[in-house]
Amino acid sequence: MARGALADNLAALNALSALSALSPKGVVSGVVARERTLPVLPAFADLLPHGAIQRGSVIGCHGAACVSLALALAAGPSREGAWVGIAGLPHVGVAAAVELGVAPERLVLVAEPVATAQSMGQRFDDARWAEVLAAMIDGFDVLVLGPGTQRVHTGTARRLMARLQARGAVAIVVGHPAVGQAAPQRAGGPFGADLTLHADGTEWAGLGHGHGVARGRRSVVQVAGRRVPRPRRTHLWLPTAEGCVATVQQQGAVVPLRPTG
Repeated sequence: MARGALADNLAALNALSALSALSPKGVVSGVVARERTLPVLPAFADLLPHGAIQRGSVIGCHGAACVSLALALAAGPSREGAWVGIAGLPHVGVAAAVELGVAPERLVLVAEPVATAQSMGQRFDDARWAEVLAAMIDGFDVLVLGPGTQRVHTGTARRLMARLQARGAVAIVVGHPAVGQAAPQRAGGPFGADLTLHADGTEWAGLGHGHGVARGRRSVVQVAGRRVPRPRRTHLWLPTAEGCVATVQQQGAVVPLRPTG
């Protein structure tokens, strides 16, 4: 499959489910599904329960840096061989995902039809999203789901999440940047959420008053949820000037992520 392949029609979307045949465990990567967790980048090790992502779980990401946060969470599994599918985020491209550590050779972007002179570009309805997301759950270890996917009905979302749990995949649901800290059960929209991460308090390094170049972004990240007795908080670079995801204290001791060029 081409790097950062963009699936923008039903035939391509249907082909995604066939990819699951590449693994007896029903995931493309071949990552052992009997391992009930997926690894994360070192910056998240002390923030998440057990320093990993639980398979079959839903993680809600909110705040000003919610998209970067979601991609950084997906980067850990991706670097260890997992496949990542992104849907409902039309403004996120391959370069943005790669900058935060996602492996481009195991990344697929799924887009709704775009209006052209020949087509009205009708958006996916509940039935189409159900088909698309079911194929992604069957084919990928990690799904990053934007606001576009959250138009599904509650019953559809419930069936999809049951499928996700059975397959051992993970859904990272991106909320609207302007939304405040939500209750865990609402943080993933119709999909619910086992964990909620909120990235706010964003500061750009390198920018002065009317001058300078943005070289890095600092955010305050807080996690809450049913597996977190007390909310946890840390300061992260999303990313650093060197293209790393790190805690502010780790900045000088992290391994740079893949270059975007």
